[in-house]
Amino acid sequence: KQWYQRRVRGEKPNGGGIIDSNVDGFTFDSGQTDFDGSSQTTTLTIPTTENNADRTYKCVVSSNEHNIQARETDVESKVFTMTSEAKDVTLSIEQTLTCTVSGLDAGQRVDVAWRETASGQNLITDTYYDVDEGTVDVNGDQNSILTIKLAKITTLSGTSFTYKCAAKSRQYPESAESPELNVVANVKNFGVEARGSEVLTGTLATISCVLTGLTRVLDSVSWKKPNGDPITGTGGGFTFDDGSVDFESNTQTTT
Repeated sequence: KQWYQRRVRGEKPNGGGIIDSNVDGFTFDSGQTDFDGSSQTTTLTIPTTENNADRTYKCVVSSNEHNIQARETDVESKVFTMTSEAKDVTLSIEQTLTCTVSGLDAGQRVDVAWRETASGQNLITDTYYDVDEGTVDVNGDQNSILTIKLAKITTLSGTSFTYKCAAKSRQYPESAESPELNVVANVKNFGVEARGSEVLTGTLATISCVLTGLTRVLDSVSWKKPNGDPITGTGGGFTFDDGSVDFESNTQTTT
């Protein structure tokens, strides 16, 4: 077997100059020691300080064997971001959590994994969960939604719980999976505060109930007279407001 000398170097994007290994955090392996099967793979490791935007690097090779000098090949280095906002939830109905991956090319969705614990098993659609990995929209965002079904949500407790999501490129499947992102749910407990009134006899009075721990408007609101009869409309001079229009901060006030 004969060996031929091959020279490899890299260049930074936008004419940024030649990359020297172990300089500015970059390292590259020419792949000479792993030459096998008429193939040589050279790899460039890009430091985190430089890996904050999509960039195109140049792999520059020379081969005496093939009479090639400084042939350049563009190699893409793409990045994405991951975000998730903490969500207020209750434990009596199905809940959804969202993990958003941004900065993707059109039609190039990533694989999204949901997990209960760090490095745990990937969740699948079953009795307890529905997993929707999502698709890439016109803005390059992919919203992956985990639905926690009633069979699971009713087993949870505490003031909050956290799931994990991670993403991995499908466009470049040899890319590493992202670190896991915490997706937090804050549990809201139902509460009722009665706000009474004391005014001069024979004048108008306003009383209210403040309902807390809500993540959506109440399904219904009604009032009853002291004798238990329902108050309807404006009959007898009574009026009430269910407070749905002013629903804010997990609170609804009906007067």
